[in-house]
Amino acid sequence: SFSTGERIDNGMITGKVFDENPDKSGVMIFSYRLNGINADTLNPAFTKPDYLTQTGKDGDFRLTNLALGTYRLFAVRDEYRNLLYDPETDAVGTTDDLLLTDKDTVKQGIQFILAKEDTTAPRITSVQSLDNRHVAVVLSEPIDTATISPASVLISDTLKQRLLAVYDVYPNNLQGTSFTVITDKQQKDSLYLFFVREHLKDKSGFSISPLANRKLFTGSSVDDTLPPAIIFSSIKDTAAKIFSDDSILIMFSDAISFVNNDSAVALLKFKDSSSASYHLSWCNSSTMVITPVTPLRVEEKYLLILRWNYFPDRFGNRRKDSTTTFVVTIDDPENYGSIEGKVVGASKKRVVIQARNITDKKQAPKQVTTSSSDKFSLSRLPEGRYVLKIFEDVNNNFTHDAGTPFPFKQAERFSFYPDTIRVRPRWPVDGVMLKF
Repeated sequence: SFSTGERIDNGMITGKVFDENPDKSGVMIFSYRLNGINADTLNPAFTKPDYLTQTGKDGDFRLTNLALGTYRLFAVRDEYRNLLYDPETDAVGTTDDLLLTDKDTVKQGIQFILAKEDTTAPRITSVQSLDNRHVAVVLSEPIDTATISPASVLISDTLKQRLLAVYDVYPNNLQGTSFTVITDKQQKDSLYLFFVREHLKDKSGFSISPLANRKLFTGSSVDDTLPPAIIFSSIKDTAAKIFSDDSILIMFSDAISFVNNDSAVALLKFKDSSSASYHLSWCNSSTMVITPVTPLRVEEKYLLILRWNYFPDRFGNRRKDSTTTFVVTIDDPENYGSIEGKVVGASKKRVVIQARNITDKKQAPKQVTTSSSDKFSLSRLPEGRYVLKIFEDVNNNFTHDAGTPFPFKQAERFSFYPDTIRVRPRWPVDGVMLKF
């Protein structure tokens, strides 16, 4: 470092990038001095940084010899090594703008988390007639399934210039990347235009692209003769375990024309076939949820029986005189551990506490919420070592948002517990203090 004047710039910013891919090459820290510019126009996709550094293997970074002033920093995994931010290619993280003054020349503990920004609207990639009543639609990315309904879809006969009635829409998978539309009877070899209104949105809130919200498909003459089948169940095999108050989710391959008949589903104790009460509800016409009315008995086995004769599709197809039986064991919460403690330093927003098992990385993170500066409890944790993360869920989407570079939006505040926590069965860990 050198200076042509009587003093040398001595501003410094240090911090850490929390990176889920530490084996990759270091993350770049782009730093922009905001003095003398309109901060709202700063776009790192077109403007190279005034100051630059790279994180070490542990994610730490240090910017030194900075001129006094206000700075905006971005952590960028610069895939193209062009010192510019490339949306949807580079993962990025943001933080608050920082002010360096004569009396405050050092900012420490600046934290980033990286995420790829979703800037693309969903698109229809394919539309295909499965039979003369069903049309399968595939999308470029997962959508918010709450935004799709029969009112969102229009299908018109391009020759006769009239609409084909739409009766139902249901998802084909849990991810929300595909859905099926039930229509009035299609005409053989007729050319139809499939159109989706802008109601349909992805999970980032982007409406479907007006450039890719329609597609042509050819009508089918094949009758629908296939009975419904199960394409997903939250209890997958005879070794399945659930807790006593867990709901069971079952997704069918077709919309079910279901009459709420007590004979359709049976929940029985394995040892004596006595009945257990349950409540049956539907997320949509193809997804059923079974919830015990009272908690099931721990360490006991139960039979869940589906009698297919009571599950016809809209056009009367059903698997007659057939049943599917699931065997489930009710797990004992005492076989698991727990973490309890308190959140300190949060503002008046909802806080999400997330526990990630680094011993078993296939296990989904466990999350709970609490109000600011309040107690929390993470229960039913399998044995292992856990990393605890907290963040302020400003937009109530249960996901930590890493911020956006342009238009600028700072990341939601977050913090990590400094040590891993060992969880053992029947061994509660309490007194954990999570600080922002």
